[in-house]
Amino acid sequence: MRRLLAIFIVAVGSAVGFAPAWAQTGTASSGAGNPNTPPAAQATKRTCLVPKELGRFAAPLPNLTHAVTATSGVHIIALGSSSTAGSGASSQLASYPARLDAELDRRFPRKDFIVTNYGTGGQLARDMLTRIREDVLLQKPALVIWQTGVNDAVQDVGVESFQETLVAGIRELKSGGIDVVLVDMQFYPRSERVAVYGDYLKAMRVVAEGQNIPLFGRFAIMKHLVKSGQYTTDQLLAPDNFHLNDLSYGCLADLLADAIEEQVKSAMRTAGPPALLR
Repeated sequence: MRRLLAIFIVAVGSAVGFAPAWAQTGTASSGAGNPNTPPAAQATKRTCLVPKELGRFAAPLPNLTHAVTATSGVHIIALGSSSTAGSGASSQLASYPARLDAELDRRFPRKDFIVTNYGTGGQLARDMLTRIREDVLLQKPALVIWQTGVNDAVQDVGVESFQETLVAGIRELKSGGIDVVLVDMQFYPRSERVAVYGDYLKAMRVVAEGQNIPLFGRFAIMKHLVKSGQYTTDQLLAPDNFHLNDLSYGCLADLLADAIEEQVKSAMRTAGPPALLR
């Protein structure tokens, strides 16, 4: 974000995105006073507490860890639908990719993270697979954060076809030396009316486990934030009761940053790297 806030590829449409953190795990957004923190983010600082098991990645990020160790600039692509694009936010600077960019810069002060926003509203996983093949692979990022599933579930494209699409995209990214984090579907009141919603959530979990990549469980996290009494759905969602808002995008960015920071720094301590992160 020091050199580039983010490249926004945003198409208006419908879709979604959300996410985890630490000990009863949690994070208080800490951008207040940070010049790199978007103004909207500083205005909506909240604490988002989730259980430890929801706030940690269960699989490694070797390519991202290598990039942080070996280079000063670290490129991440946020691929997804309208949740990634930032629908429901007060501005693009309040989208989760822009805020994740600023938060990672803050946590890794000797690095320049560039989080590129590849959010396009209304897209299905198969549309994103096309973009992976035609564009994302050419960019050679260290990490792709792939948010998907909601549109596929609402349209019910077929769970088996959805899984096959995810596996194909993940394998192609990994073959290109790119780590992948899947971000599953958001919790919103009307999701209970989508009969197959749980099937698609399960499919994403099965794919992540089978491909040994992290799954960022935003559905479980958002549901926990509501059921624990920290927030209401009205506080976490935009007026349409579907998309996220500045508050929930901030939680998503901070909790993703928690999980990335813990995974990368833990791997580097284990490997005994030079003191690039201290």
